[in-house]
Amino acid sequence: MRFRNLSNQSAWRTKPLVYLMLALLLSACTWTIQPESPDTPASAADAPAPVEAETGAVYADPEGLFTVPIPTNWTVEEGEGYATLISPEEGIHFHVLALSAENLEDAIASAWLMVDPSFDLEPKEVVEEPAQRVDRAISIAYDTGDDQQFAIASGQQYQGIAYLQLVEADLASIQRRSAQIGIIGSGFTILALEQIDLTNVEPLPIDEAMLAELEAYIEEAMPKFNIPGAAVAIVQNDEIVYTQAFGTRDLATGEPLTPDMHMMIGSTGKTITTMLMATLVDDDLMDWDTPVVEILPEFRVADPTLTEQITVRNLVCACTGVPRRDLEFLFNADEMSAEDVVESLATFEFFTGFGEAFQYSNQMVATGGYVAAAADGGEYGNLFDAYAQAMQARVLDPIGMVNTTLSFEEVQARDHYAIPHGQYLDGEYRPIPLQIERLLLPVAPAGVHWSTVEDMARYLITELNKGVAPDGERVVSAENLQVTWTPQVSMTAESSYGLGWIVDTYKGQPMIHHGGNTGGFTSDLAFLPNADFGIIVLTNARVTNFFNEAVRYRLLEMVFQQEFETDPSITFGYEQYMKGYADLQEQLAAELDVDAVTPYLGRFANEALGEITLSLAADNEALLLDAGEFQATLLPFLNDEDELEGYVAYDPPLAGSVLRLTNSETDEPIIVLGEGAIAYTFSSVE
Repeated sequence: MRFRNLSNQSAWRTKPLVYLMLALLLSACTWTIQPESPDTPASAADAPAPVEAETGAVYADPEGLFTVPIPTNWTVEEGEGYATLISPEEGIHFHVLALSAENLEDAIASAWLMVDPSFDLEPKEVVEEPAQRVDRAISIAYDTGDDQQFAIASGQQYQGIAYLQLVEADLASIQRRSAQIGIIGSGFTILALEQIDLTNVEPLPIDEAMLAELEAYIEEAMPKFNIPGAAVAIVQNDEIVYTQAFGTRDLATGEPLTPDMHMMIGSTGKTITTMLMATLVDDDLMDWDTPVVEILPEFRVADPTLTEQITVRNLVCACTGVPRRDLEFLFNADEMSAEDVVESLATFEFFTGFGEAFQYSNQMVATGGYVAAAADGGEYGNLFDAYAQAMQARVLDPIGMVNTTLSFEEVQARDHYAIPHGQYLDGEYRPIPLQIERLLLPVAPAGVHWSTVEDMARYLITELNKGVAPDGERVVSAENLQVTWTPQVSMTAESSYGLGWIVDTYKGQPMIHHGGNTGGFTSDLAFLPNADFGIIVLTNARVTNFFNEAVRYRLLEMVFQQEFETDPSITFGYEQYMKGYADLQEQLAAELDVDAVTPYLGRFANEALGEITLSLAADNEALLLDAGEFQATLLPFLNDEDELEGYVAYDPPLAGSVLRLTNSETDEPIIVLGEGAIAYTFSSVE
């Protein structure tokens, strides 16, 4: 099973959570984690061609026990009884092998000595994983003594054979190539296991008994995953067959959630943006392969050659190598316009080569929406409003999505919206102000849409009808809509990113989907184009992907009469995710050393993120960071040797982010936000 869009970027900033994410990438439940943005460029000298999904080479075990995909530009070295997949920069060594063994831990210990006779690291943590169709599965994280270096083993035992994956990697390489790690992990295939194929199987029709079972599952799962409120809609055979809301609009009041309440859909809105783009291709106002500069001459990226050649398609394919740099619009939201977002791309370095690996950039997709607005006649200097107007006229009105909007003012005037709930460092959800959601406005086409589960069900019907709205009006041509479903770059062994969509399968049944997260909402939309079936799950809490996808897969298990197998894996993932936060809680220092932080109080600035102010809380127990757009409480935390490691943000939107107070080469006080492949350095302005 694969879980998407767990874009809680803080998870990459502390070692316990990095171990967790790396383990999940390798586990039997393979995860795709959206990486942090890099500041190290990758080569992009060659002009881009239309990008196609990686077919990829495959390494086959000589004994015929397993196969594993080889990601683009990785190399393979064969040793005695094992093979090693090596990343292009050689920062990741991924060893794969199979051994006859009665004990999985012993097999893993023997395997390490096979690949490295000097290996002597002690296990830091052993985690028993759900054994999906195998006899046993575990992962082991090792104590490397270096917070930038990681070693982890994943093993599955089946019929007396231990199937093993051993990884040695540095943090920056993990951040750069997490998607490719996921390709290997998800593609590790035990050949003795029979594969289930539902390719031509028709789903059962939804009936009352099935809905009762689904509702019982949802009501049981909500407290388990700490979900405040959820809204669910199901579409089958061109009809909305189910809409229902569960839980509360607001944890503070207990007011019930209803299906017609506004909720944000986050990155699921990318799919609406690419539908808008498809309508403009229909009208010959642009083409998928039109160079962006022909529509928006102001467009630039760091590589001048690529500036001239990046196409409309490339903006929304997650395949250019342009990195994720969300902090740059979060810290500058109050003064950042649509045009500023477009122009900011000129400062972005390339994370990987063009078309080499899945890289997720909200600024690139936002630019895709603003380019569409320009193609529709919008003027530079008014791109945000032009995008909103084009979206309304071309997509929302024709489909009948009467309660879908980018406008916070409209949502507040209607006064029928769910309260967002952010996740704090203790893992708990609490209501957060709408101001935190407004931080996303600069990248509006990438996911600032408010909608309702009812509106999203109409949108699902339009997708399943290949561009025809529920009332029969054609919104977009089937040809150009299906271009958005076409694979562009691999995400896992089985899934690819299209144009704003994840192109996937459910046990051989084609499945198109996307999820989204904002500061206090999560969405998941999925449909089976060959089965005329889809589901949308919205929640009013941050990063509830575990729950949203659990509901999706439980429904699929029912309509395809599959074993109830997904929930244990998702529950395991959620428990490990929460354990990462619990481990971090245990690392918090008992008190703040006021003398140590005094040199860092005052105003600091970074060229990309702007100015921040650091001050002491009234009780001197915490630091307060004021970025203008938002504030954060910072608590000191310790490393494994009980030495001060840094200061971690307690509250949204930075919860889990690490800052380090240190000195420059000239011994001036500086503040560093982030680590590994990306770090922002703030210097004193006083």
